[in-house]
Amino acid sequence: MIRMAIRRASRAACFAAIVAGVAGPLAAQAAQPQCVSLEEADAFRLRHLQSRLMVAALGCNQQAAYKTFVEHFRASLVSAGGYMTDYYKRIGGGQAALNKHITDLANAAGLHRAESPNEYCTQAWNLFWSLEQDPHALSKVAEDNIFQAIAQP
Repeated sequence: MIRMAIRRASRAACFAAIVAGVAGPLAAQAAQPQCVSLEEADAFRLRHLQSRLMVAALGCNQQAAYKTFVEHFRASLVSAGGYMTDYYKRIGGGQAALNKHITDLANAAGLHRAESPNEYCTQAWNLFWSLEQDPHALSKVAEDNIFQAIAQP
């Protein structure tokens, strides 16, 4: 009986040490909020859309449409890039983390296109067309075209 009590106490101490070892770093992270601003959230959504359309430019022979997209929305794209850079500087990881995120987006877009090329290309063309017709819809179009498989801040 005494041995069982000692074993339980030992297990409890071990469990408490493990929990403390795991909870310590988690508590430290929780103390430092990693929230995004509205501008940063918009920037991430716009980058999803840009990656989707960039893959369409290369994989669907829609380079002219992509060039027009970039020309029309250059200011928004540059601004979004700045917000994303600032975000990764603030939370850590810097340029390497930003590059990884952009690569992950391109890979997700490429995979999506590979799974259903005709559908992907048609949808991308429709996005180019709708943005050409209503440039003010950029935020809404970006919001509707994020890759669910890619983590967002």
